[in-house]
Amino acid sequence: MPANPYNKYIKQYQTNNITTATPEKLMILLFDGAIQFLMKAKTAIAENNYKERSANIDGARKIIRELMRTIDLENGNDVSKQLFKLYNRMAMNLIKANVQRNSGKIDEVIEDLSNIRWGFQKAIEIQSGITTVEEVLKEQAAHESITSTTMLSKPEGEDNAG
Repeated sequence: MPANPYNKYIKQYQTNNITTATPEKLMILLFDGAIQFLMKAKTAIAENNYKERSANIDGARKIIRELMRTIDLENGNDVSKQLFKLYNRMAMNLIKANVQRNSGKIDEVIEDLSNIRWGFQKAIEIQSGITTVEEVLKEQAAHESITSTTMLSKPEGEDNAG
């Protein structure tokens, strides 16, 4: 299969996107990268591709470890400590997912990363004046309502435990 003639431009765009990003945008890119690695790992598990599974889980774990390094535990508050513990739990779940070839564990980590990413994105939007705390709380309440309705309507025998 011939190489995509636009690959050079795509790579340049991605490089520019990273080198010109604000620290806040870099955090969002890290979350996105970890989630992409984990989606690829799930595909690799389904295809019994040991090498790809391990490489993608390892990529996500490295990003999570980097996120852990951004937390100031000495000067941070209780939220910082809880976030550190959550990241650590995610990293441990990825080790289990890799050893057990468990997509459910990966799904848990994807959900956690997606929720934290959403929170960071909303904090950025509030700080920049794009939205308000009240609007974010309404959005969160609507999302939680949809989620709980979906969970209640699941067929018997299905659970979210993973």
